Amino acid sequence: MGQWIKIRLGFVYISFVAFFILIGLRLFQLQLWKDSGLEGLAQRQYHKVNKKIQYRQPLLDRNGEELAVSMPSVSVFAHPKMIKARRKTAISLARVLGGTPQKWLQKLDKKKNFVWIHRQLTEELATKLIALKLHGVFVEPENHRFYPNSTLAAQTLGFTDIDGNGIAGIELFLNSQLIDAPSKMAIPRDGKGNLSYLEKNYGESLNSKDGVRLTLDRRIQHVVDEELEKAEALHGGKNIMAIVLDPATGEIIAMGQRPLLDSNHPNQSAAAHATNLWTSYLYEPGSTLKPIFAAEAIESGLLNAQSKVDCEMGHLKIGNMVIHEAEDNHKFGKISLAEVIQHSSNAGAAKVALTLGVQRIKRTLEKFNLTKKTEISLPGEIFSVLKSDEVWKTFYQATVGFGQGISFTPLQMVMAYAPFANDGYWVRPKIMLSEVEIPGLQNTTARKILSSGTVKAMRDVLVSVTEGDKATGTKARIEGIKVAGKTGTAQKYEPGKGYDSKKYLSSFIGFLPADKPELLIGVMIDEPRTPYYGGMTAAPVFKRIAERSIQIMDRVPRTAVVKNLVQLPQNKVMPELIPMPEIRVAADGVWYMPNLKGLSMREALRVMGEHVNSVKMAGEGFVDKQYPESGTIISPRSEVSLYFSPNS
Repeated sequence: MGQWIKIRLGFVYISFVAFFILIGLRLFQLQLWKDSGLEGLAQRQYHKVNKKIQYRQPLLDRNGEELAVSMPSVSVFAHPKMIKARRKTAISLARVLGGTPQKWLQKLDKKKNFVWIHRQLTEELATKLIALKLHGVFVEPENHRFYPNSTLAAQTLGFTDIDGNGIAGIELFLNSQLIDAPSKMAIPRDGKGNLSYLEKNYGESLNSKDGVRLTLDRRIQHVVDEELEKAEALHGGKNIMAIVLDPATGEIIAMGQRPLLDSNHPNQSAAAHATNLWTSYLYEPGSTLKPIFAAEAIESGLLNAQSKVDCEMGHLKIGNMVIHEAEDNHKFGKISLAEVIQHSSNAGAAKVALTLGVQRIKRTLEKFNLTKKTEISLPGEIFSVLKSDEVWKTFYQATVGFGQGISFTPLQMVMAYAPFANDGYWVRPKIMLSEVEIPGLQNTTARKILSSGTVKAMRDVLVSVTEGDKATGTKARIEGIKVAGKTGTAQKYEPGKGYDSKKYLSSFIGFLPADKPELLIGVMIDEPRTPYYGGMTAAPVFKRIAERSIQIMDRVPRTAVVKNLVQLPQNKVMPELIPMPEIRVAADGVWYMPNLKGLSMREALRVMGEHVNSVKMAGEGFVDKQYPESGTIISPRSEVSLYFSPNS
């Protein structure tokens, strides 16, 4: 019997020893050996991957600067049926979030299963609320849309609702493209397994996106917004608009308007302020339409720039109606077609329209894309349908010649000037860089509508508007740079009342440098204070925007007198215009690296953007060094590095 007890005790002893040996080995394994399975288990225990968070890709300008981003935030909700101390909870909510306890008691109606307490709290308030550990009150991470520049290009960018869905502008047009599949966000748990939102990176998305890059340039957009603010203070006006484009590609570099809208707080402005007037407002263009018909008269061979047009001394009688000039002292007899545009003669423009005839006028409007949408990637674009044939009597035909009785959107009208600046092509306006087609390569959105001869003639005519004696657009003139353009002062039509002699829409549309156009700019002021003429109000705004924009783009020719340019030292010499290099094909899918030295960032990106996937840039100014060197064979996978210097 004693022997049996010894055997049992020995077995128990050996079992304990074996057990502790196994425990020790397991501890050794857990602490010193890496086990991916256990690591994953720990992650699942201490982190929850929340798949409900909707991530919205950022909107960036052409240089990668942020225009709209998604920021992490916390929203608070409650399950009222789970709350036991409702009054105590209501008092706590009032202390942190404001309001009265009674307000929160009503909100925490115990009959409800779910109520939102507050959407998108600040981090400070969220931390205070979480620390209270209120039973039945929960927090949920969200993303909220934030616009770092608040009012910058607000009507173009648009805004979102509190759930992150696009409501206006690009945010609406690209809504489905900007919203990713629900993002996975790693949220830590505390020791009891409850979700914790106190760590700084609680909102860091595991889905990383580069965003959508727009054609806008934040620097030039800022210039436009500043100048519109100055113009509003100086001239007043119901609405004030300005746009800057690349006439060769249709890229919109800046698009602004007043009154302002803050994309971060859209509800603080009138609903009408959220409308993008460039695409959703119809107006009678007035004299800015005159060059369109003059160009068609030259293109068709009916007239040339020096052809004489009888302006009837400012008193053109058609039936029982009389067409007068805008100014009583404008009494022109027979003057050239160029002078008709230079002096903005209504009678002369009416004569040009009568020379063209109704059918050719209609074809001209269609050719310049004034009878349909521009198809820009923005929501809400409208257009005006031409009036029926019975309306096109002789007098109406004549008034259309100087932009009265016919309506377009401001964007349609500005784009109609692009053919004068790009050798005769109508191009579709573009707001996303992905839409831009490289000039000289296959282009699916450009249409040749004017011959090179007509373009040259019209450029000379439009230059005379800013440089000619007693011309209407002299206040758009820039020293050292030829500016081509046209003023407009359109009397506004009031339905049921006729044309109001006290309400005008003043405008100036032009491009520069006239010999090698870089920028196409349109400015419109709706109902300015007197003087209301386009040459007195819109033209000076055009000049200031143009001067500052070409300075930013580093495109001021050496011959320019720069003493008037904003923020430039007197007598500073700027680089001459440099011809754009061409990329030569080496074989199928590969090219020879071009020489980019001396180009600006914008130009270098335009050259390389369609050929390689990665372009790294450092510095400011012009390309000073490049890798690979010119002549090296490159492919889409090649990494291009560019180093910029202001003195290159």
